[in-house]
Amino acid sequence: MKLCAIQPQMSDSIDANVTEITRWIHRAADVDGDVVVFPEMMLTGYDHHLHGFFKDPDWHAQVDEALTELGGVVDAAGSSALFGLPYPFGEGHLNALILIRPYKQPILAGARSHLPVGDRNLWRFVEPHDRTPVKIQGISLGSIFCAEAHHLEYTTGKGLERSDVILWPGVIGCDYNEKREITRDWNVELAQKIAGFFKVAVIQSNYLSYATELSAQDMLESSRMLGGSIACDSSGRVLDQASRTEQEMRSFEISRINGAVQVTPLGREEISTHPAGNRTT
Repeated sequence: MKLCAIQPQMSDSIDANVTEITRWIHRAADVDGDVVVFPEMMLTGYDHHLHGFFKDPDWHAQVDEALTELGGVVDAAGSSALFGLPYPFGEGHLNALILIRPYKQPILAGARSHLPVGDRNLWRFVEPHDRTPVKIQGISLGSIFCAEAHHLEYTTGKGLERSDVILWPGVIGCDYNEKREITRDWNVELAQKIAGFFKVAVIQSNYLSYATELSAQDMLESSRMLGGSIACDSSGRVLDQASRTEQEMRSFEISRINGAVQVTPLGREEISTHPAGNRTT
């Protein structure tokens, strides 16, 4: 299975994010990607604008409309897509990862368990009862979300222990100094922590930065730099890392050899120039 992990810009506009998701799905299809992975809350963006978004009684319809549009994109491209969005659940909604496969209905592929009190009260995020990995081409893909990596004990007993690979669509910023040099790489540290906890490889999809329409005071981590999406093997050895200045698609071959799952980085691939959407399914 060829997995393409996307490091995109963040926007506070669903329409803009649908455009970005569409662009990257077609780019992944151009290099025969089987599944494309985007960060958490990719559909809506993940920042303070959500306070107002969730007050809109029509927000469910906006998400449903976007899902329908992206279903058509996946059908045309032939590559499956995993991306984050708010998903109605019980008395609230999940910080969820949704899987869309060609010509199939979207399914819930993961959701965050550990929730800071502020998020739960202000955004009405609730906790999933089941974290069973989603299986694609015989590979079980579990998922860990943003700061959940600091509290992995909250994820135990919900099925993630059956993962072959952990996807980490986490919004994580790294500390930097006045010269914008990274002084602490949280991408590496937390990916290694996840790998050590679950004993499997980890692949991250982080945001690069915030889109220009979001003001500086709205940033989630104003003192930290995003980007730097990381991948490491089950021992914590770094396999690949994206830049902190460029939107990127990092690709990986995931295979099962003699019962063991192996992740091989393919790096940042050049995209062919043939028209998107011409791939057969």
